[in-house]
Amino acid sequence: MLNTTKIEIFRNLTQPITISELSTILELDQSTISKAVNSLEEYGFVVKRKEGKEVYVGRSDSLHSQVLRDIIIEFSRLPLGEILTSSSLHVLSVLENTCSIADIAVITGLDRRTVSSAILELGKYGIVLKKENKYILSGRHPLIKKFVHNYWEYVTTKKLRNISDNAVLIWQQGPEFLFKTDSVLDENKTKGRKKTIYPTAINVFYEYGLKVMTDTRYYFHTKRKLKAEDYFIHTILIDQYSSIYNSYALAFSSKIRSAELLKYGKYYDMEDHIEKLLEYAATMKKNSDFVLPWNEYMDLARDLE
Repeated sequence: MLNTTKIEIFRNLTQPITISELSTILELDQSTISKAVNSLEEYGFVVKRKEGKEVYVGRSDSLHSQVLRDIIIEFSRLPLGEILTSSSLHVLSVLENTCSIADIAVITGLDRRTVSSAILELGKYGIVLKKENKYILSGRHPLIKKFVHNYWEYVTTKKLRNISDNAVLIWQQGPEFLFKTDSVLDENKTKGRKKTIYPTAINVFYEYGLKVMTDTRYYFHTKRKLKAEDYFIHTILIDQYSSIYNSYALAFSSKIRSAELLKYGKYYDMEDHIEKLLEYAATMKKNSDFVLPWNEYMDLARDLE
């Protein structure tokens, strides 16, 4: 992740230069520069090229690297090393919709104190705004929003490559993402100090007494504990416009309270879609292109049971 030293290194990479040159410019030990450069390379901000005994460092052509360059130019006086920290990037990733500190803590896996500190720092510069005791990313900083999106997209793509050769991304928001694969994951590839990858969507229906036949495996990467509401929404996200997957989700919704579904919908920006499904269930009349005629839905629901 970023800090003041890494930002200053990146700021000075207007053209490829060596580790020793960076050390002289920033008046820092070469080992410190080398360690920071390795981190920047790992997260896709820079690339290294060896020529003889010298290692040249330059900015990468990744999207988030290009946007960071633009941010440094436009906001040259801001302490970006204090603003674009690990915790801030996690917090910003979920603030396209209004969220409370508790909501952000649940989604990101950060403790509330860390979330509060990040919001306080971001609020100083108008990057995060407060609305009725909740917070949202300011529309006045499109570059920051673009950077956060591109950064997490890069991190997710890199993680997916390490997880499975045939994994396909379905949905992503910050550090959380839904993906599918044709094979059961190798547990050795997903082990860590804390489990972060869980089976989801129709793959867990059997635990609730519902049967769906599929060869595709669906997983969700998160630091929080998944609930039935997540499984419901993940089933819709497989294909939001498919009447079959929406029917699967609706059949599963009998296991969940409607109020909880709407509450969770905001995490995924799915409130309107869920309201439409619940209206369909209440009226038993087709009200959109993503649901079946009611009699066909009832046949499908009985088959699942």
